[in-house]
Amino acid sequence: MATPIQMPSLSPTMKEGKIVKWLKKVGDKISSGDAIAEVETDKSNLEVEAFDDGYLIEIAVPEGEVATVGSPIGFLGAKGEKATGGAPSAPAPQKAEAPKAAAPAAAPKPPEQAPAPAASGAGEGIAILMPSLSPTMAEGKIVKWLKKEGDKVSSGDAIAEVETDKSNLEVEAYDDGTLARITVQAGDMAKVGAPIAFLTPKGAKAGTSAPAAAPKAAAQAPAAAAPSAPAGGQVVPLRREPQAPASGAGGRLRASPLAKRMAQERGLDISQVRGTGPLGRVVKRDVEQALGQGLAKAPAQAPAAKKAAQPEVRAFGARPEPQAVPMSSMRKVIGQRMSEVKPGVPHFYLTVEVEMDAAVKIREEAKALDLKVSVNDIIVKAAAIALRRSPKMNVSLQGDQVLHYGTVDVGIAVAIEDGLITPIIRDADLKGLQAISAESRDMAERARKRALKPAEYNGGSLTVSNLGMYGIDQFIAVINPPQSAIIAVGAVAEKAVVRDGQLAVRKMMTVTLSGDHRVIDGATGAEYLRELKGLLEHPSRLLF
Repeated sequence: MATPIQMPSLSPTMKEGKIVKWLKKVGDKISSGDAIAEVETDKSNLEVEAFDDGYLIEIAVPEGEVATVGSPIGFLGAKGEKATGGAPSAPAPQKAEAPKAAAPAAAPKPPEQAPAPAASGAGEGIAILMPSLSPTMAEGKIVKWLKKEGDKVSSGDAIAEVETDKSNLEVEAYDDGTLARITVQAGDMAKVGAPIAFLTPKGAKAGTSAPAAAPKAAAQAPAAAAPSAPAGGQVVPLRREPQAPASGAGGRLRASPLAKRMAQERGLDISQVRGTGPLGRVVKRDVEQALGQGLAKAPAQAPAAKKAAQPEVRAFGARPEPQAVPMSSMRKVIGQRMSEVKPGVPHFYLTVEVEMDAAVKIREEAKALDLKVSVNDIIVKAAAIALRRSPKMNVSLQGDQVLHYGTVDVGIAVAIEDGLITPIIRDADLKGLQAISAESRDMAERARKRALKPAEYNGGSLTVSNLGMYGIDQFIAVINPPQSAIIAVGAVAEKAVVRDGQLAVRKMMTVTLSGDHRVIDGATGAEYLRELKGLLEHPSRLLF
């Protein structure tokens, strides 16, 4: 019996998704774990995988079309099986739309005639859509086109540079062909999901008529696919892919066909190449960079040497998925009550004063050794270790589930010309102060140039916001959703304090924690601040 594959809910706020690309075609055999489609959600573009084995017997929602969460996008079954043999209740949504189109019922003839010339000529063009490159992106500006009309384009090639609300990113092609027509010129804006250009498929003749036919054909596609949806049957569950490319045993590596071919021809172990494309995909420029670094000469020895020198890279390849735990009844009530008082994210605040003499001394010793380590780097390291020792803080709320993270990823607030962005230091608890310092400086510099990738500023459960360099003694920071906490760090200043009954001058710093009361309680936050205070006042503990 044919089994409907439903549009999954890939984010807490997702109501519908657009099929960007089908990674399997009708008749293909599908195994559990195979990526079958790329879906554009309200947050980002994600690949979805099947958990069952079978054959893709029908695609109900073609590329470029939108489907609501829970509606069938395709059907899985036995080889040769037909999806239309199921129950007839699925066409009901089609009938519900019929009254709206009742008046122009005789009008379908002109659309049927329109594609005829294109069918005999160049064929249909492939729409290149404005991708969602950040969770909050609604539209993007084409900064410049990296390809011009008539240029040959291969899968994985960067074709345009787009300015988002976060940074400037390159848009890559997912198909081979020729850039037939550019519809959004450099300097113009386009909404997410809108076509910015059209690609003539490889092997087809490029022509101006091809792109024009594509939207019409796409508009007719749902009408042809919808009547075949059966009712009933078990839903094939789909799961969200992790952002990092899987290069370990049993993992599936994301790489463009061009990147795979280049790596194979040059004898490069592509599993050792870190991708910078969408969702960590390895693309052409990543392979070229790896070849330039000489990785192809010793593919077997490079990983071992890298692991020995940088243990955090080893952890990157084995990063565990967050564990989703349904909210308890008590937590639901707490969340509801707190949201009534403080709509949105109900914050609570805790403040502690930290003696920073020992931490400042470490910074001065590092400076004497010509090592670039700042007080903020020490705070980030301490915040990460404290987070690892306080697992109840390392959470975030996703819908009605609490995600418990198995990794410690800490954000750093960076002020840019027209706003604020929070790059993420991955596995900050595993990295040394020098590594954190180098990564923080690199990310801050690229953030100001709007050159960060989405994977570099999404995620994490806590952010460090430091305004001490501006002379601010104390402030309260606002949580960056979906994170559950943020610490506001003030300036390090000499103050008179009482030590052993005597007045003394110490270098003091104020830290204020803002917590999401729906998932974190005051006592949990207090325990975290106590751990953080102890680590900063005795920074030698950062080594253990």
